[in-house]
Amino acid sequence: MNSSLRLLWLIPVLPLAGAAVNLLAGKRLGRSAGFFATVLVAVAFAISLIVVGGLLDLAAPDRLYIRQLFEWIHVGTFSVGATLRLDPLSATMILVVTGIGSLIHLYAIGYMRDDPRYGRFFAYLNLFVFFMLMLVLGQNLLVLYLGWEGVGLCSYLLIGFWFEKTENANAAKKAFVTTRIGDTAMLIGLALIVVKFGTLDYTVIFGSAGSTLTKGAATAIALLLFAGAIGKSAQVPLHVWLPDAMAGPTPVSALIHAATMVTAGVYLVLRMHVIFEISGVALVVVATVGVVTMLFAGICAFGQDDIKRVLAYSTISQLGYMFIAAGLRAYSIALFLLVAHAFYKALMFLGAGSVMHGMHDHTDMKQMGGLLKRMPVTGVTFVIGALALAGLFPLAGFFAKDEILEVANSTGHAWLFVLAMVGALISALYMGRLVFLTFFGRPRSEEAERAHESSPVMTIPLVVLAIGAATAGLLNLTLHGALSTFVEPVVGPVPEGSAGIAYAALVAISSSMVAVGVVTTWFLYGSGKIDWLALRVRMQPSQRVLENGFYIDNYYSALLVTPGKALAAFLAYVFDVRVIDAAVNGIGASVRALARSGRKLQTGLVRTYALAFLAGAIALLVFVGFRL
Repeated sequence: MNSSLRLLWLIPVLPLAGAAVNLLAGKRLGRSAGFFATVLVAVAFAISLIVVGGLLDLAAPDRLYIRQLFEWIHVGTFSVGATLRLDPLSATMILVVTGIGSLIHLYAIGYMRDDPRYGRFFAYLNLFVFFMLMLVLGQNLLVLYLGWEGVGLCSYLLIGFWFEKTENANAAKKAFVTTRIGDTAMLIGLALIVVKFGTLDYTVIFGSAGSTLTKGAATAIALLLFAGAIGKSAQVPLHVWLPDAMAGPTPVSALIHAATMVTAGVYLVLRMHVIFEISGVALVVVATVGVVTMLFAGICAFGQDDIKRVLAYSTISQLGYMFIAAGLRAYSIALFLLVAHAFYKALMFLGAGSVMHGMHDHTDMKQMGGLLKRMPVTGVTFVIGALALAGLFPLAGFFAKDEILEVANSTGHAWLFVLAMVGALISALYMGRLVFLTFFGRPRSEEAERAHESSPVMTIPLVVLAIGAATAGLLNLTLHGALSTFVEPVVGPVPEGSAGIAYAALVAISSSMVAVGVVTTWFLYGSGKIDWLALRVRMQPSQRVLENGFYIDNYYSALLVTPGKALAAFLAYVFDVRVIDAAVNGIGASVRALARSGRKLQTGLVRTYALAFLAGAIALLVFVGFRL
């Protein structure tokens, strides 16, 4: 065994140590807290490269390293260890988490430099990275669930980091409660796995799933696990927390969307694909939820004016693409899109933060315009990220999306192919609108006139991420590219078929969709030939519907939240007072009344006791007399 693999345990320990030190001594460290936290994550990335290099030295079938740190739970025949697993899937994920995470940490040094809770912020950020690493490195589902709930906790702490603002605190609570719905279902799924397998260990589950699970049991477990993925990855109908999560600091948004929390649901489906395949039905559900979410969120993104909310809905839509790939059993392609998305979505969120920094925290795109001249590094890198997401050749998003389209096309899933193609057009439309409103044309506010470029500590990560967004396609230029080959021993080969149109025609159609989207948004928002503000006024009803996400939050409030509050109020102020309290108080009053009656028998007077004795004797004689 390659000795470099023995360093695996250090990867999660380093950010955990950073979190502990900054929580305990963050104030004393001062501005060094951010540098300290960033260095530890960067070192974790360097060790990840060394460890993955050691894994690559092994033959493809032997690329698995398991390291038990200690025995965690042992009850009877059931035992769970704090055990780490390194295979091609987890290796890819730790590179994304630590690599993208270290760049976000570096950016945050500049972005958060004036915050009074500077050390605490970096402690939470390090803790976020630690829990995500435990999630992807766990050798069993309990370690995964530890990381799963840990990233939920950290999202609550970081989304509500500026809790002095009510909307921030509410957004944090909304994220926490919404994801708990899916997590509860997932926990039931884990319980079913224990009932069926007697363990939560991946090796046992994957080795015996085919002979242990019936199709019905596999469907129940897979759907319960997928409910957790729907919550964490913000898919319909549990997507409502993610747009509001933009209330947190921008580096948090970048970390959530690119490298940690929302990718957890995709990872879970990829890791547990064996159970999903036994079910079959569950994969149809995964693909259906993915395509509905992709279209719904993409349409909503086109109606947002807040630059971060556009990106939030974009993330929800892109995650839908990943679930479409997973539903088609193209697991390595879903992972490829996850990696590519991590580069360009981190780039765009950090770019949005740079825009906010230059615009004095303004996020309304209607007040922007002309920022490319005033913020050239931010503007150029952001445009690269936007074009990569839209799927422009030869950027990373082109290869990732086209491979999903190719699988849907060649395997005969015509409806998925057509809808995914429509999703590609929608992506180009909302990205084009964002870019032209923000970076082109004339400044539309005083803040835009006075906007300035961010400091190098914030722009350097943008440049690195832009390079990644432009070149990440090299990881998987074809369905059988380097990444697909690397992870094939874990997730299997990419499905192939001979149905549908030729690949060259597919590329031409998808590229045309991107071109149509970009040209259309240029004509509407960048050419100056259309008064888009007047058009917006005429389309106000539709604009309002899209801006409010088709009022899903309002429906939830009317159907669930308001009745739930009314029921809670009834139970608290009516049932509890008039039934529970009345019953308890009634029992107490009855005992007191009985005690008052009993006191009359205890007078302390001898003549009263003698009279009672005489009455009892007479009653006894009368009773005996009647009996005789």
